[in-house]
Amino acid sequence: MKLYASNELKSRLTHAAANGSVIAADILSELKKNRPAQEIIRGSYNFLSTKRKWTDCGSFRKIRIVFTAFNKDPEHPNFPDRNNPQAPWFPENRTDLEPSTFIEQFKNLREYTSCEISYFRSAITLDSKVSVRLHTGMNDFLDAYQESNYSSITDGDTSTLHNSCMRYEDKARNAADFYANFAGAGILVARDEGNNVIGRAVVWRKAVWNTTGMPAIQVSVLDRIYTSHAFVMDLIRKQAGSLGINLRKKYNDYTHPEDFISMSQIPGMAEEPGTEVHVRLSVKVPAFRWHKKGVPYLDTFHYIHLNGSRLELTNHNGCTAIASCQHTQGCATALRYVCPQCGGIHEDSNRLYCNVCYPLYYTQTAFGTIMKGTPVEYKGKIYPSTLFKKGRPIPGFKSYLQIQKLFIS
Repeated sequence: MKLYASNELKSRLTHAAANGSVIAADILSELKKNRPAQEIIRGSYNFLSTKRKWTDCGSFRKIRIVFTAFNKDPEHPNFPDRNNPQAPWFPENRTDLEPSTFIEQFKNLREYTSCEISYFRSAITLDSKVSVRLHTGMNDFLDAYQESNYSSITDGDTSTLHNSCMRYEDKARNAADFYANFAGAGILVARDEGNNVIGRAVVWRKAVWNTTGMPAIQVSVLDRIYTSHAFVMDLIRKQAGSLGINLRKKYNDYTHPEDFISMSQIPGMAEEPGTEVHVRLSVKVPAFRWHKKGVPYLDTFHYIHLNGSRLELTNHNGCTAIASCQHTQGCATALRYVCPQCGGIHEDSNRLYCNVCYPLYYTQTAFGTIMKGTPVEYKGKIYPSTLFKKGRPIPGFKSYLQIQKLFIS
């Protein structure tokens, strides 16, 4: 008897193979062979198909695929549906097989690694071809971040994509503006054939590798990957590699911001692709360009440093770090403070001015410490006149006003 397979099984295997599953490709190859079933499958299994099992997880539904097969003798005199050609497809005549067990039924397949089996188990849950593309526009970021554009189906009980704190419209819009118009980043987005987002990852195209005693080197970095299906992470990494992106995170989380793996050769560096590196990186941005309030939650470049008139997003703390961007409410957390007069950094939360500027603008009287100068109204608020020149904020104060927006959600 020939080997039969349902259309859904063939479709899922075809898409899983197209999405990178070597096991799916091998099984498809076996199914296409014009040989008796007993030469391909162990035992008496035939009429292969799939069954979808669903779990409601709130904002999404988890799907689990089990395989089913007919393993009875349809010609046996005691078989109740012996003369019915549809009998092998009746639920009561079928046996459920977990993915690993299903794979083992094929006689001619090699032994697969646990990673290959896990990939197959995930890929078979999505009956669609996946596309991964790099985007740079604000609307591209917005589409990738908004929860309404996500696939409603996942392959697990938890989904980093659906649990992202930036998935809500207001935070997604702010994040999109920040990445596209302030940080100059790109984003890799994975979509299914229905145009649903199933994965995303920020790409930092102009990060700087800082090594003591060595010239700074520009590198591109693939940040943390958020997905609804586990196998999509591999597809995003593969696409990043094909684009020549230099580094990816070693651990796909927010707790290891300095650990990376080299993906492509970096000019001027000895590290080969696949090398693990512990490195400090930064992304330079103009301090005066950010025109909105707050900042998005950042996984890797979550420290804001002030170097002169420039802000830098970095993956490490330091004496010039003024804020951290890992607040889920969409604003920065102050680490140090910026003097509105000179733009210098200080650590006294009880003082607005640094130690150098403070005695220049405050004086001690019999009634206590008072500020010198006269009050000036600027955009509805009262400030000391010393912070203005010809009615306009001095450079240090202008920078201060822009930086303060980072802390407002």
